[in-house]
Amino acid sequence: MFITQMLFAMLQWILFIILGLIFLVEVVVRAVRRYKHFPIPAFIARFIDNPIRRRIQPPSKVVSWINIKSGMRVLEVGSGPGTFTIEAARRAGISGMVLAIDIQPSITMKLKSKLRKMGVVNVEPIVASVHELPFPNKIFDRTFMITVLGELPDKEKALLEIKCTLKENGLLAIGELLLDPDYPRRKTVIKLCRKTGFKLVEKHGGILHYLLVFTRLAK
Repeated sequence: MFITQMLFAMLQWILFIILGLIFLVEVVVRAVRRYKHFPIPAFIARFIDNPIRRRIQPPSKVVSWINIKSGMRVLEVGSGPGTFTIEAARRAGISGMVLAIDIQPSITMKLKSKLRKMGVVNVEPIVASVHELPFPNKIFDRTFMITVLGELPDKEKALLEIKCTLKENGLLAIGELLLDPDYPRRKTVIKLCRKTGFKLVEKHGGILHYLLVFTRLAK
């Protein structure tokens, strides 16, 4: 009994220390981000797709809210290690396509290798900036970004670029995670999207994470 109590106490302290470190990192990163916006470093990307994150923000559930259907052309902004990319590709099916853009070449190369090993053929990883999308207008049925918006230095320009490449009846989905140092509040995202020509149509999630779905405002 004594040993069990000691182990339980140690686990509690370990958990407390881990949570304290996470809080400290978030405070520091948030302070830096107020003056300098930058993408998540490539060496950290490998830690993003982990069991804890997948339990809090399950890719299958999040992607189901985006309502991707077979045959659709989908744009993922800031694909990173592909946490949500593969699930999106599964729903788009072999007749559909996911264009997964990331601004960092090293991350894109790792995603290509991962997709090749898994035999996923309907995803095209591309090194590109959301501020200057290399796609024709009105080409995508769905566009989504998960824990990305807060990292963008010019959010309005990015959303306007997305709007141009989205079909008239297309949907934009923006997801956020509370543990992300760049976490924006729902009302902040809704206000920004409304300003750039989007209308909120669906809200999903809870305290720890959310997904907002928008459609283009009629002209």
